Amino acid sequence: MRRLAVALATAACALASARGPARDPAQDAAQDPPREEEPLEKFLRLATTGSPVVRPQAAQRLLELGAEAVERLVAECGQGPAEMGALGRDLIEVLGEFGDARLRARLAAALDDRDFPWRPAAARSLAKTALAGERPHFATLLDDPLAAVRAAAIDGLERLDARDELERVRRHLSDPDDRVRRAAASLSFAWGDGCALAWVLEELKRDDQFFEQQNGKLARYRALAILRERLGEELPYRAEKPCDDAINAEAFAALARRCAELCGGELPELPPIARAGRASEGDVLGLELRSCRRGEYYLRWNAADALYVGLGNPVRVELAAGTVAKLLAEAELRVAELGQGRLWGEPGCDVEQFHLRPSGAGRSSSFVVSKGQAFVAGLRPGPLGKLARAMLATLPEDGDDPRLEDLRARVESALLAIGGE
Repeated sequence: MRRLAVALATAACALASARGPARDPAQDAAQDPPREEEPLEKFLRLATTGSPVVRPQAAQRLLELGAEAVERLVAECGQGPAEMGALGRDLIEVLGEFGDARLRARLAAALDDRDFPWRPAAARSLAKTALAGERPHFATLLDDPLAAVRAAAIDGLERLDARDELERVRRHLSDPDDRVRRAAASLSFAWGDGCALAWVLEELKRDDQFFEQQNGKLARYRALAILRERLGEELPYRAEKPCDDAINAEAFAALARRCAELCGGELPELPPIARAGRASEGDVLGLELRSCRRGEYYLRWNAADALYVGLGNPVRVELAAGTVAKLLAEAELRVAELGQGRLWGEPGCDVEQFHLRPSGAGRSSSFVVSKGQAFVAGLRPGPLGKLARAMLATLPEDGDDPRLEDLRARVESALLAIGGE
């Protein structure tokens, strides 16, 4: 019997060894494969924290979920614009398309908050799905300080076919921003102003640049798209080529005749702000500011002691002799203090970019300060802060051209919003 008991015990131990050590049920649960993420959670996560390429795609997928996503999005908007900003630009841009009154109300409130970081996206979202009762709101936004909001307001009025706002829209044919001028010209033509396409036609002659940015070429592409839409036909003009290209010269002449006929036989004289700009030589310094709250500014200092403000056909400001040489020396000193640094912060909606081209020709060196919607203390390095202050001191405080009105104060406000003190 004793031998049998020993044998049974030995067999039991062997069986236990074969099965492995005893397992804790909690450990088994921890090793179970993770549950698949629900589509709503997945697309919301990707729309707010995904890569810049993924975010707009995820926002569209949320839109496809329709009513299933609405309640969650209403909750995510929180109690006001301060919380709503966390949704990000791409999700804000589609909220109006859900057709939910609560989401529209939150978009309108955010749009009226000048500190909300995604106001252009909110304006575009509402404009795409504009409702009759929102017409006064869009009319008010025609005078918004942000160009992207003004352009969206024009789109909203077009959707509402608010033709008795034509004269207010036409005033923006002299807007400081070329995007707004094109939108105003396109809508004015659609509403019966046969001369308005002259403003769009002029854009085909642009060949201006802001350092390495070919703004003139981009304007030609956008103008050509408007002309094709409003004239209802394909056009032989090639936007990738300048206006004086052989094919383009002939195509432009034909378009000019067509636009003149639509205007009663003669093209109107355009205001200086709307005339085509050309590339300039001798620009040695530049400051580019793009603030999600304070707007955009493009400033160039030329070796001929001239300051250029704006894009397209910029306003030229004569500076005292030696001003730019002194500023350039300051810039070279501050850049030397930076060492090898070229980028501070992370990609976002707030960007300030310093351009340095001491010879006045060739490629420029760029130094970028960038961030998202939230304030970042000490973001701008000290040497760039000193350079920004020196640049600011050369700006006029005011001027006859609308682009110069309160210029120094507005640029300072943008600098504070982006990089802080």
